[in-house]
Amino acid sequence: MYDKRFEEILNFINIYDKLINCHIVDFITDDLWKLCLPDELRLELESDDIECFYWMEDDSHPVLNQFVKQARSLSLQSCSTEINSKDLANVLPVVNDLSKCKHKDVKTEFMNVKKSHEVECLGNIVGAAAASTGSLVIDAGAGKAYLSTFLAENHNVPVLAIDSSQSCCKGATFRQNKLKKRTKHSQNLVQYIVNEINENTNYIKMINEHFHEWKLDKNLVLTGLHACGSLTHSVIKTFLATKDIHLLCIVPCCYHLTNETLNQRISFSKNARMLAQQSVERSTKTKSVSSSLFYRAVLQVVLHSMGVYNARVGRGGPLHDFPSYALWAFSKIGVVPEKIPSVETLESVYRLHEHLSKRFYTFQMLRIHTGRVLEAAIMLDRILFLQKSNLCSKLAILRLFDPILSPRHYGIVAVK
Repeated sequence: MYDKRFEEILNFINIYDKLINCHIVDFITDDLWKLCLPDELRLELESDDIECFYWMEDDSHPVLNQFVKQARSLSLQSCSTEINSKDLANVLPVVNDLSKCKHKDVKTEFMNVKKSHEVECLGNIVGAAAASTGSLVIDAGAGKAYLSTFLAENHNVPVLAIDSSQSCCKGATFRQNKLKKRTKHSQNLVQYIVNEINENTNYIKMINEHFHEWKLDKNLVLTGLHACGSLTHSVIKTFLATKDIHLLCIVPCCYHLTNETLNQRISFSKNARMLAQQSVERSTKTKSVSSSLFYRAVLQVVLHSMGVYNARVGRGGPLHDFPSYALWAFSKIGVVPEKIPSVETLESVYRLHEHLSKRFYTFQMLRIHTGRVLEAAIMLDRILFLQKSNLCSKLAILRLFDPILSPRHYGIVAVK
């Protein structure tokens, strides 16, 4: 199933290559509307002056409908398992009925709503699986050990929490000391260590050092909540290489921070990986894309007129009007004062291009729809790598979190 879906995704990416790999800041200067959109789709959008934020699926826009439906059909939503469905038992039989092992004792005074939601959802699955198999959990990239603490407190399982950040370790230690007063036993179950994590990390050595009485017998669970960039690849490779780890449950994040794929079937540009980070659900709900993007596209016109190319502006500029944003950007990239255009000139340039804003946001919304296909490609690359190892009896992509609250809401589960 995964192989066929991956081929369909690669075909989609090839068709919409220009739309996917362009840089949105060049929308005006490179006329991306004409350059990147297939003629049939572009002409339909122009004929009715369609605004994708408010577009509804109906027979009046067949080309746009087909584009959106195809992107949706190739997204992870169409090939994943909902954690609240009965299908979860087929993936993780050891969990049985998830509703019977849910705990909500999340100490929210230390977490925002998003983190609390994520810890609860992932923690109950990992905790139930570990408790039912008598396993120790390895929390890779543990951060401040929110997940580790939840597993110990609510599922009474031992956890080796590992993170490379000394500051995260201090935060986790401070938090655990505060919690010890009311949950002393469970806190003793968590051992937090600072260590770099890569595919050669020796988890077995760490367990022997910090859990002296633990007898290894294929009774380890490896997890990670929003494993950043290449950490996901390292964790997957270690899972396959370590015989005593019988279950992997990881939620990847920050696709743009790794430039490799595991199967070497496709190479993603930085623009494509950034696009995979976008959330269709959030953009559709808010019916908006940050106004800073259009300001940046207009700024590109100004910069090119000044002979400035390849400028890196970044985020954080004022958004109440274009001249203020432009002046902030000039300061940030180091334009000398005598070369900075007047406020009147900047306002004039903006008014000249303001009519393009509607098409700009429609264009970006189309790109965001392709982002869900790119995310599927990145995740399926990892699933196929696990599948081709011939070491896994079960593989699945889980829909874990509320996508509005937590855009990176898919997890990979592998059982040896």
